[in-house]
This record gives sequence, C-alpha cells and structure tokens, in this order.
Amino acid sequence: MIDVQHLPRSLATALRKRYQMVARLVAVVLPAAMAVAAWSQEGAYDASEVKAAFLYHFGTYVQWPAAAPAMDPITIVVLGDPDVAAHLARFVPGRRISGRPVETRVITRVEELADDEILFIGRTSNSSLAQITAAVARRPMLVVADAPDGLERGAMVNFQEVDSRVRFEISLPRAEEAGLVLSSRLLAAALRVAQRALIEPTGRVYVATSWPPVTRPPHGGR
Repeated sequence: MIDVQHLPRSLATALRKRYQMVARLVAVVLPAAMAVAAWSQEGAYDASEVKAAFLYHFGTYVQWPAAAPAMDPITIVVLGDPDVAAHLARFVPGRRISGRPVETRVITRVEELADDEILFIGRTSNSSLAQITAAVARRPMLVVADAPDGLERGAMVNFQEVDSRVRFEISLPRAEEAGLVLSSRLLAAALRVAQRALIEPTGRVYVATSWPPVTRPPHGGR
C-alpha cells in the first residue's frame, strides 16, 4: 500500500489531484437521477478508484441509528479487495462525513469487525458472501458488495459494471432492517432499488423494484 506522505512531492501532489478529481466526479454523479459512470469508456479512471470514491460518498447519504461523538471516526472496512483498500487508504485522509473524520482498514475475517459504519465485501470473497452478510445481519452497518447477485445474497448496496461504467443498486429492506436511513438522493441515483424480496418454493428470487419486477434464478442456478 502506497503512503502518499513518503512519495516525492511532485508525485504525491499528482496523486492527490487525481483523487480529488475522482471525488468531484462521484459527488456530481450520486445526486443525478440516472447515475452515470465516474470513469470514461477510455478508462481514464480505474474501476477500483471509482468504487473507493463511491464508498466514501455513500457514507454522506446514510443516517446511522445512534449518534456518535464528533471525533469518533466513521470507519470503512474492506474485505477481499486489496485494490479498493489501497485507493481508500490514499483517498480518505483528511476527509469528513457529518463532521466526523473518516478512516479505513482491511480485515481478512468477518470476526475482525467492530463498531464499523461501512463494510465493503470485494469479489475475492464472493464465494462466502451469503455467510458474511448473514453474520452481520441487522447490525447498523452499511454492507456493500461487488457481485452479480449481491442484493439477493444479503448486501444493502451492490456494485454493477454496466457498459464499462460503475453503477450501484440498493436493497431498501436490508438497510431498514439494520436501522439505516438512506437519502432519497442516493436512492434516485441507483441503477435499481429493491423494495422487497420474495423467495418462492421454486427457489427463484422475485425482486420488486421501482421498475417492473424481474425474475432471477438463485445463485448458481440457470
């Protein structure tokens, strides 16, 4: 993981400017009714950079159930994605959410979680995604995944890459179960918002959204 403070001044300045640009782009993207990628078709920004910026900005649109002291940091935890973790480590120093400092850390097991506000589960942990989300169910923690069926497997927010652009979808019931209140501006920017999820005896998951409901087979199904 690169420490910007120990890089040559010119390189450190260039990196800070790059992350500031990504932050501004994502900050503009999120309030938009139709979220557009913060990185172009030509790949001006790496998808991991954009996801790191989104994780920070998600926190600015979430209200947690219990108020915390002003100096108590908001912590973004990463499990299973070293690239996103590295970008976050360079992205969040000096930033605040609701006046609170923002920190990030990496874990390798769900048992390492504490009173953290945001958990990002990367792709290398997708094989155990359902078990991880079950372990943190109903905790006041925004759980973000990066899987084709992340919402169906317990995530509150899930990244999707559509036409080489980073988008996200939201499960409103999962957030409500944890006592989190999501801003209407965040919901408006989502690719889709699942209002409820019904699992029929056939095992198929019917996800009702603000668009016509769609039918998806269970994980691993056809």
